[in-house]
Amino acid sequence: MTTASTPDGFTFERFDVTDAGSISTIFAAEEHRSGLYVLHFANNEASVGYSDSVAAQFSADLHIWPDIEAIDFAPGTVEDLSTLTAIVSKLAPLRPRPSTSATVADAPGAKSALPKERAKRATLQDAAVGQRRRQFWELSDHIAYPAIRSTVADYINSSIPDPANTAKYLWQVTALSDQTELSDQPETPGTRRLVTLTCGGFETLRVDEIMHDDDAIELDLRINTNVPRDRTDEQLEVSNETVSAGRGPYREERVWSWSIDLGALLEEDVDVDLGIDDDTFDDLAYGLNARLMRSGRSTAAATHNNDLAADLLAEAYRQLFETE
Repeated sequence: MTTASTPDGFTFERFDVTDAGSISTIFAAEEHRSGLYVLHFANNEASVGYSDSVAAQFSADLHIWPDIEAIDFAPGTVEDLSTLTAIVSKLAPLRPRPSTSATVADAPGAKSALPKERAKRATLQDAAVGQRRRQFWELSDHIAYPAIRSTVADYINSSIPDPANTAKYLWQVTALSDQTELSDQPETPGTRRLVTLTCGGFETLRVDEIMHDDDAIELDLRINTNVPRDRTDEQLEVSNETVSAGRGPYREERVWSWSIDLGALLEEDVDVDLGIDDDTFDDLAYGLNARLMRSGRSTAAATHNNDLAADLLAEAYRQLFETE
């Protein structure tokens, strides 16, 4: 938490709420209740307000705005709101509040938020949790998550420049996200998207879970890469038992789209034939990612899953030392 003052005398305390589902316990502990607040969003917009219970208002706002990244709180009265709004409007675009807002419930006091009896405490099972964090927890419980993490971490090591310092702003990753949030490509029936990685706002990797009629589950790894200059669309066609590839079905980019059986990729005794050597594949993947990241078109920060990215980067770091 940090504090900052404005020329007009407002002294704010900032709370990072990127993956929070509630600030009620923190506010109860610090005896913050009524006052002025500024919400900061992933797209740099802001919203200014006053509430008799800022913690309760935050919970209501989170239902309509899941991309809140920080909240500034300052003691004050509703009479100060117009002055604060004028100040903030000079620093950031103000996000209009919808005409219909979520119901504002009561926020707990310190005694109920931080009870003396251990049995009455809030746990991970019943406490409010941010949507992105819960999506990561659900994904991490998937039986194939260790294999997915290993594969995507290797891809990050091989094809994303300066991944630790470009995450969220130049490349993003999501867990169990609605496909329509990320691409205009139609969803295949029986398919659940587990992981999607985008660079410069364009989908470059995804892992799909495909449920077949006989209840068998298949994991499909899809990767987009650059197209070699000397290859025609016909020469991009690859088809064998574990790999299929061809020109991608995207309007905005000409890419080489690969579909790889993730289960086969992880088997030591199965030959996954890409039709090109691994270094060439990595060069093509890196070339596309770096070009997209340089474009400055990335707009998906609001959907980025910080917990998943941190776990993937930790695995990528570990893999680097395994190879030494």
